[in-house]
Amino acid sequence: MKSYKFKMDKVLEYRENVEKVKVEDFAKITHKLRTEEEHLKDLQETLEEKKKVKQQDLYGMKMGFLYREKLKAEVDRQVSKVKEISVKAEAAQHVLIEARKDRKIMEMLKEKDQEKYRLDLLNTEQKELDDLSVMRFIK
Repeated sequence: MKSYKFKMDKVLEYRENVEKVKVEDFAKITHKLRTEEEHLKDLQETLEEKKKVKQQDLYGMKMGFLYREKLKAEVDRQVSKVKEISVKAEAAQHVLIEARKDRKIMEMLKEKDQEKYRLDLLNTEQKELDDLSVMRFIK
């Protein structure tokens, strides 16, 4: 009997490649999210430090106020950016989960197909053995 070959091997290979790409996409976006979260944390720490600084003269107070306002605006922009990237990361995670499910479905089909092939092979061998036994018995 011929050796086993899964008829949908190319589909399985394609789904494995798709999953690999989705893993890389998810890794990139989570890395970007961590980077942006760190930047947000740094901005927030800088803002807190600047709030503690007391200026003695009017010019220093005005410049300190303007700088803190600029930092607050940057923090707000960064918070929005982090939320946006977080949504993208969540979407990428869902896409990755779907790609994994698709690959696992194909792997399960392959396993079932292999088992069917194995059973067919055993049945064929058993029939041949039975035929040989009958032939020997007849002689």
